Amino acid sequence: MTTATIDPTNKELAETADKISSLVDSLIQLGVLVHDNPGTPQSHSTLVDTTNQVVSGLSDIWEQQGIDKYPVPIDVISYIEDGRNPDIYTREFVEVTAKSNARLKGKMEGFAKLRDVLGEKLAAEFPQLKPNIDDIIERTSVEK
Repeated sequence: MTTATIDPTNKELAETADKISSLVDSLIQLGVLVHDNPGTPQSHSTLVDTTNQVVSGLSDIWEQQGIDKYPVPIDVISYIEDGRNPDIYTREFVEVTAKSNARLKGKMEGFAKLRDVLGEKLAAEFPQLKPNIDDIIERTSVEK
């Protein structure tokens, strides 16, 4: 079960998601059939039909047009191959990015304070540089 929702107006992506969901269902059904296979001709026929469904589903996804516009990062694929939930990858990525952004914001604020204090001290010691210092402070200030 996924927690993400797909925009219904994006038909290519919605169609692909439906095909992948159908393929996953077929794979689960195939796994159950293989595990519980009694070896009868009827079970063999069902097993062949389900295998053909899986192959057909893979073929449909492979031939799907337009899905190459939605690249999946290799890290997410590795996460899924390791049996982990890709939603956890997304959450961890967001947390790491938020921490990095907070650290960079702190650095920017620290350098801004340094610039301001250094500008004040330089202007106090060298009044003739005041216009240049003000120009530098104006050009390096981030407007909020």
